[in-house]
Amino acid sequence: MIDKIEELETVFDTFYPKVPNPVNRERRIERMEMFLEYLGSPEKDFRTYHVAGSKGKGSTAAYLSSLLKGSGRKCGLYTSPHLFSVRERFTLSGIFFEDKDYIDTCNYLLEKTEAFSFPQSLGSQKPAEFEMYTAFAYLLFSRTGCTDAVIETGLGGRLDATNTIRSSAVILTPVELEHTELLGNTIAEIAAQKAGIIRSEAPVFSYCQEKEALDVFRRKAEEMNAPFYYLPSYLSDFSSEMQEDGFLVSFSLDGIPYKLRLRMATDQMAMNAALAILTAEKLSVLTEKGLEELGKTQLPGRFERRRIDNSLVVIDTAHTPHSAKSTLEAFMKIPGCERKTLIFALAEGKREDEIIKTLFPYFDRVIITHTGSFRKSDPERLFRKGKVLFPELDISVVDNPDDALNSALSVSSAILITGSFYLAGEMERLRK
Repeated sequence: MIDKIEELETVFDTFYPKVPNPVNRERRIERMEMFLEYLGSPEKDFRTYHVAGSKGKGSTAAYLSSLLKGSGRKCGLYTSPHLFSVRERFTLSGIFFEDKDYIDTCNYLLEKTEAFSFPQSLGSQKPAEFEMYTAFAYLLFSRTGCTDAVIETGLGGRLDATNTIRSSAVILTPVELEHTELLGNTIAEIAAQKAGIIRSEAPVFSYCQEKEALDVFRRKAEEMNAPFYYLPSYLSDFSSEMQEDGFLVSFSLDGIPYKLRLRMATDQMAMNAALAILTAEKLSVLTEKGLEELGKTQLPGRFERRRIDNSLVVIDTAHTPHSAKSTLEAFMKIPGCERKTLIFALAEGKREDEIIKTLFPYFDRVIITHTGSFRKSDPERLFRKGKVLFPELDISVVDNPDDALNSALSVSSAILITGSFYLAGEMERLRK
């Protein structure tokens, strides 16, 4: 049991399986259904909207949550992972709940879990970490009276712990090659995992998919008799402009013009906003107030801009070639960015060469560091690759992420921190 909100940060760690159990994953849906039924099926107490994809799902979920909030709904938002605080995973349209809500829900869940165990045929006897996160989200939203909740999948979709809801709508963001050891080696195989969240007759919204993924999504939607809305069929006249006080975006959806000022400032984020708006419009929950709320939306680490000392620091979680390109383009548009430094870390298994080629040549200095303790990384290997590709570039390795930030602040007017979701969370000055 916990007494203080600070204790929430470590509660879920105790449920992380010390030895990965493949049965847990293969039987995940059965496990979650059993666990949620034991908890009173809290996921049935509110309308849900399910978001899956390889990139952009967190920001798309946040944008849709803001639109629902603006329409008068009390909307929970469940995203992952978190950057600075575990509470980022469970919010009221991006705003933290009261500390008491987190503490009381946590203690209730811990008390219930003490008396619960799965049968041996379903793998580990106690819930795993992500199963606990998901159950906690549903309980929190139920206990605080949420009418709606936007739910982001964790890994994949078909076997994800969140795939126990009966969603009112499904949102599918772009699919890339990711987690191939678990999801498949082709775009079509990965898309099939994501398509597992499509429900009978629940409308599906998607955008900018490779043909292989789009074919899978259309086919699955047809099988489930679910209306399918593809953003490029509705979007026109798109333009964007970086300004001192935000990111100005204009576009038309189905002939209706929109002009927005966004805080999360990349073209990819703007597309995510457009997808959320299309979803809200087709669900008849789009309002002017909702669009105002959307313009205020900022998730930690999604092109988040801060001023530290005399430097502009941009924190972004891009870790794929496409997202790195989008982040770079937005960063380069910021007025007055001189003496640019990149602080870079990348977990093993990512598409290193492509991301290095995309980012490195546009910076005066590159500092490579560790992703932190959560994901394995090899800064020395990245350094060697960078020097082979760009021998004249000032590239160095600073093992400690906090030291890397301090080093960059001493010489740079503009700093981009990217490559890993977990990187910025390792920096003390950013956590504060």
